[in-house]
Amino acid sequence: MSKRVLITGVAGMIGSHLVDDLLNKDYYVVGIDNLSFGKIDNISVNFNNPRFKFYHVDVLDFDTLKILCKDIDIIVHLAAVKKISESDSSMKTLLVNGKGSEHVFEAAKMWGCKVIFASTSDVYGMSNELPHSEDSDLLLGPSMIKRWSYAVSKLYNEQMAFSYYKDYGLPIVVLRYFGAFSSRANFAWSGGHIPMFIDRVLKDDEVVVHGDGAQTRSMGYVTDLIDGTILALENDKAVGEIINLGNDEEMSVLESAHLISKVAKTGKKLKIKLVPFKEIFGEYKDIMRRKPNLAKAERILGYTPKVKMEDAIVRTVNERKKQLGITC
Repeated sequence: MSKRVLITGVAGMIGSHLVDDLLNKDYYVVGIDNLSFGKIDNISVNFNNPRFKFYHVDVLDFDTLKILCKDIDIIVHLAAVKKISESDSSMKTLLVNGKGSEHVFEAAKMWGCKVIFASTSDVYGMSNELPHSEDSDLLLGPSMIKRWSYAVSKLYNEQMAFSYYKDYGLPIVVLRYFGAFSSRANFAWSGGHIPMFIDRVLKDDEVVVHGDGAQTRSMGYVTDLIDGTILALENDKAVGEIINLGNDEEMSVLESAHLISKVAKTGKKLKIKLVPFKEIFGEYKDIMRRKPNLAKAERILGYTPKVKMEDAIVRTVNERKKQLGITC
């Protein structure tokens, strides 16, 4: 009998791709999203599928959430408010990620659901222990810097997840996602630097690089995150574990901008604008390197990323060209 999965944040990049794959595997899927970040176009292709139901619901609405979780086997909790700049309020990040996740865990406890909780590589903070391993010590910055609110909220969620696991026996899996992208990403900063750079290059706009661009990231195509998430969803050995998911191919921000320009073949010269990091994020110190250790994911889930960084960029550039009506 097909299992029933509820996905929070279903209209976002990861959520919408996850819906596609789960429906192809004959799962029944209930998706919720308040559409503050997610886009209805990401999931509308599935509206006629009888095994998919979408509800315009916020995770802060516990009364509705607990009703929707009845008869659900697994909750994949993706809904979150992401990192912010110093000019933004951190209250929404702290409230939604904190209270919203508590609502998800409480509803899961009420109905006996397994929970896949989406955490983030941001919790590793400024740790110099590379590649980042799940049992590494974490190093976060000063509390008065608002940009840390995202990492702090996700770390708090991880602690909450394990409290529900140890105190109430709730089956949970914590997945620390490293950066990923596709044409369904947000093409502003909240979607990460790769989608934003792709958009700027295709539109012949300036590519804004924070600092000197020497900072490195391990970015990958979204399908690798989806594959790992489904492996965790289907594997009981993952319960009670924190597992990194992503791509361990490391590339500098500046190098990625040049690669995107090369792949895009616009015939225009790449225009890069270097902006001192302090002008954007104040006293927040940029993370100079981020690379996951994927040994645990391979051992427990049999997970290895399949899409190389350049191939991921080629796919996303071509998909974005179609979205923008660019034929060259």
